[in-house]
Amino acid sequence: MAGCILRIPLILDVLREVGGRGYPPPQSPSLSQEYASPMISARSIRFVLFAICIGLIFAPAPRVGAAAQPPRSPQPQAKPLFSEDFESGAIDKSVWSEDVTGDNTITVQRDKVAHGKYALLVRSPVAAMRTHAFIMAKDLPEALRHHLFGRAYVYLAPVVPDRHTVFIMTGTAGWPKSKFLEVATAHNNFQTTFTNDVDGGEDWHPGTPIPLGRWFLLEWEFNDQPDRETLWVDGEKIMDTPFTFKGAGTDLVGGFTDVAFGFLFRGAAPDPLDVYYDDIALDTHRIGPVK
Repeated sequence: MAGCILRIPLILDVLREVGGRGYPPPQSPSLSQEYASPMISARSIRFVLFAICIGLIFAPAPRVGAAAQPPRSPQPQAKPLFSEDFESGAIDKSVWSEDVTGDNTITVQRDKVAHGKYALLVRSPVAAMRTHAFIMAKDLPEALRHHLFGRAYVYLAPVVPDRHTVFIMTGTAGWPKSKFLEVATAHNNFQTTFTNDVDGGEDWHPGTPIPLGRWFLLEWEFNDQPDRETLWVDGEKIMDTPFTFKGAGTDLVGGFTDVAFGFLFRGAAPDPLDVYYDDIALDTHRIGPVK
């Protein structure tokens, strides 16, 4: 009602404009005179005011001085349960240990990065045979124990060995006597593998060609109940494989407690190899690209 009262002066101005200057003098014109006159009667004015006020009461009045609300910005992504971007410029010894054999090396460098200023380089500078170089983290969060998703930006150059080569593995403690799922290559293609180095044996599946000479987004899903591995490259699913071992297909690993990034040559590696990793992350859901 207050809004209606505030608008009465404006309404009166409109009525004066329509009816001419001023209001008609009090008189009792005939019906024909009333319709012919340009003036508006007081009774008409009261009727118009009443109708307008009723409309204003039930119509929402504009908010005086209300500013337009800005569009909501996207909410920041929650930090993954486990992550490493190497932006400290060094390997965090409180998180990672190193396991290196042969002439291989592990460094944090800034010459080639996917994002930020630093990335990890795991290098085999010369031909090698059954050597390895890994950074390893133990005691992963309990929420990742039986099912996890991973992400890393990876750069491989110049070529990968033709023989089975492991790049990422997640499984039980005690490596090399452990059980794990792995992201690997063989014959220049991806390979998904369950490996049992306690009892001996594995279940492996070949995939699509691996990208070389460029950064690519690698994502994976490891599941131990039942055992299954899914891979994505640059957002496209390329592999989705279940594992069985000695007739079983669940709890083959026995829990994901440790993770490693680098390489393990299962056979001959006749050419040098550089493997870069950046923006590593693990979580209970698919993480996606860096934003």
